[in-house]
Amino acid sequence: MEDEKSTGYKNQTYGQYRELLYSEYADGKFEATVGYHGEADRTTLQQAWDLFNDRIEAARQKVKAGEASPILYYMEKTLVTPMDLSMHAGINVWRVKRHLKPKVFKKLSEKTLKKYAEAFNITLGQLQNVD
Repeated sequence: MEDEKSTGYKNQTYGQYRELLYSEYADGKFEATVGYHGEADRTTLQQAWDLFNDRIEAARQKVKAGEASPILYYMEKTLVTPMDLSMHAGINVWRVKRHLKPKVFKKLSEKTLKKYAEAFNITLGQLQNVD
């Protein structure tokens, strides 16, 4: 069922990505088919990503203005909550929330900063310098 003009998961004719779709029949059975995102799906997905990008940029601006620590920026960028970050970094959630304050962030030990850097899968330098 592979289209001649298709390579990998992207269809060159439509520029759309394939997805696995399931149809349910009256007898309760399901059939799996491969389809392409329609215009409505692409529009909805693009709007969602635009919102995420706006939140990331707003967080970056807060860090640059000294209103938040870089942790906020990387949380937005990786779509994690304080609870998620707490679990990944091994730091209590109340401490993660406290570390969002720039004054507190500046006083963090290298050991704690390394935990955050590992959780975000970035270097210590990237964590301390948001550009």
